[in-house]
Amino acid sequence: MMLKRKIMGAYSKTLLEDKLTVAKLVKLVKKSAKGSIEDEEDLDTYYRKFWIVTADLVEADVINKKQHDKYFWKGLPRELRYAISDRLEARNPNFESDQVPEVEKTIEADRFVLRKALARGGWG
Repeated sequence: MMLKRKIMGAYSKTLLEDKLTVAKLVKLVKKSAKGSIEDEEDLDTYYRKFWIVTADLVEADVINKKQHDKYFWKGLPRELRYAISDRLEARNPNFESDQVPEVEKTIEADRFVLRKALARGGWG
């Protein structure tokens, strides 16, 4: 019980008690897309917030897997999406830049892009 309380305490009461909706997901995605993701910590923060909002929506079939992937993708800043697309195209000749990659593939490519940018002195 103690562990459960600690985990529950890690998330704000409002977030857990509010009914999560597509409107809240869209708000998160728009806010994130306008912001910046400079490093893996920023990426993890975005993913954690995204996961909190989408987990129940996916489970309740409010959004499907493809929509889930698209919302995640749209929440990344534009320049980062371009760099991730380039990375995915370089690794997979069948990948087209207008495709929306699965969240897992996006995160993997994103980590690579961010590490490479950090080694060069920063992103953007």
